[in-house]
Amino acid sequence: MLKKATPHVTRVRALDQLHRGDEIEARLSVGPSYDDVVIRRGSVQETAPGIGVVWILDRITGVRKAINTDECSVWRVA
Repeated sequence: MLKKATPHVTRVRALDQLHRGDEIEARLSVGPSYDDVVIRRGSVQETAPGIGVVWILDRITGVRKAINTDECSVWRVA
């Protein structure tokens, strides 16, 4: 029986670490006793480190979405 491969996920602390095409997740913290909730997943289109925003092409909807790093954490999926 084959085992399902789990992606390697690392937290992105600075948006200048991201490049166009990187696959990321945006996660929202729901409390100290719970895991973060993935609210968006997609590929990086553009970053604006000065204002803490990254734009992604959402994997589910195919629509461009802005992610504000003041509101959620960003994780690279490999």
